Amino acid sequence: MKLSHDHLSELKFGVIINSSSGGCDSESEAEILEILKGAGMNDCKTWCAQADQIEQSFEQAAAHKPEVLIVLGGDGTIRTAAEACHQHGGYLIPLPGGTMNMLPRALYGELSWQNALKNTLSDPLTKELSAGRVADKLFFVAAVVGAPVLWAESRESVREGHMLDAVEKSTVAFRTMFDSKIQYSISPEETGEAEVVAVICPLISKTMLDSEQALEAAVIDVNNVAGLVGLATAAAFGKWRDDKRVTLIKTGRIAVQSTKDIPLFLDGERVRIGNKAEISFVPRAAEVIMPRRRNRQ
Repeated sequence: MKLSHDHLSELKFGVIINSSSGGCDSESEAEILEILKGAGMNDCKTWCAQADQIEQSFEQAAAHKPEVLIVLGGDGTIRTAAEACHQHGGYLIPLPGGTMNMLPRALYGELSWQNALKNTLSDPLTKELSAGRVADKLFFVAAVVGAPVLWAESRESVREGHMLDAVEKSTVAFRTMFDSKIQYSISPEETGEAEVVAVICPLISKTMLDSEQALEAAVIDVNNVAGLVGLATAAAFGKWRDDKRVTLIKTGRIAVQSTKDIPLFLDGERVRIGNKAEISFVPRAAEVIMPRRRNRQ
């Protein structure tokens, strides 16, 4: 839905900045306020904190009850913000301030956080997101279960294209983890085991419309660590659809389990769930604001 600039300027804004994230710092607060003021957004309150104090910032923001919540931080901070908007309502503007930036990248492409914010404020469009749920946690881009524990140990090497370095850093962890596969159940007819199960939201699926009431499960099997590294890297950007090692299934629910604790990433953030979990579809999870023309610089 198109949201007029005039209507947006009448809303109450809250801004949360995780200053310990890699893509922002203590000076980002003044920069955001300058952009907001330049766009005519005058009712703004900010909370700028390090990672160990960010939970308190969310509590204070919830008490303030902003109608628009701007969050600049890493994947974990942004996922927490999206969960807060799901619980308390209001619009979300998630800005890329971390490493993977999964949700901001899905919404804004490769724009800097400054340009993403400027473009959003000047020509705003609201978008309702569906999500997946694991226990009490939501994800809006993808959940990855199993072998991409690689992301936690060498994702900087992966992002910079140093694939051999990534393999060296993660070989021991991968070999240990391959002792137990992920068992999955999508339906009575679709069960089995694999090294990786990725669950993709409609936001980034290349075949599903936003209106579809389902997730897309990708069952991935590989024979060696090097092959998994390449697949995990492509998976982060949604380019592995045609890989012969990937089976794709639309579903509203998937159960996973293993004999050991399952490595689980929700929108790029490591989450601990034990050795089993059920993933389900959430049709109306949060409402974000994005630029009507996403590719503007």
